[in-house]
Amino acid sequence: MKPGLPAWALQPASPADHALAVDARRRDQLRVQWPDLKALRAWAKAHGWPAPRLGFEDAFLGQMLLSPENFALALSESGLALQLPRRDYTLPPEDLADLDALYAERGSDGRPSSWGSLVAELREIRRAVEAGVRVHVEGAPPLQSWQSFYDWAHGRYHMLEDGYDDWIGHDE
Repeated sequence: MKPGLPAWALQPASPADHALAVDARRRDQLRVQWPDLKALRAWAKAHGWPAPRLGFEDAFLGQMLLSPENFALALSESGLALQLPRRDYTLPPEDLADLDALYAERGSDGRPSSWGSLVAELREIRRAVEAGVRVHVEGAPPLQSWQSFYDWAHGRYHMLEDGYDDWIGHDE
């Protein structure tokens, strides 16, 4: 299963986000918060939407994303909520300081002790960038591609690549 995006990389969908939601679903980056399915099925039937016993969720999303009108109707009345990747995110300076602290932390033997946590955090940033979120980091150009992320991460945390087996480009 593909790892999900961090919560900070997502935003609630509004009725104006139909095209963004279609694209996010195509890229498997749409997060759906389902209401009670029995009530949702009744809502779908009342609106003439398909409500099959098997595959209801896919059928509902398909009908919802069929048109901007269906999308707006479902978001405003059905109880379903969607989250999709945001366009921009600014990494707070305190979060950057936390990443730097993880990189610098050493155990009593002088060896890095928090690189695993750092790599996990960097992977989240990488996944967000890969999902189309433009990440702004103080002192760096916006991260908007895998390459720009890698250039920034490697430049800032250069010892990770040679000193830590689990690299930021690998997902678990």
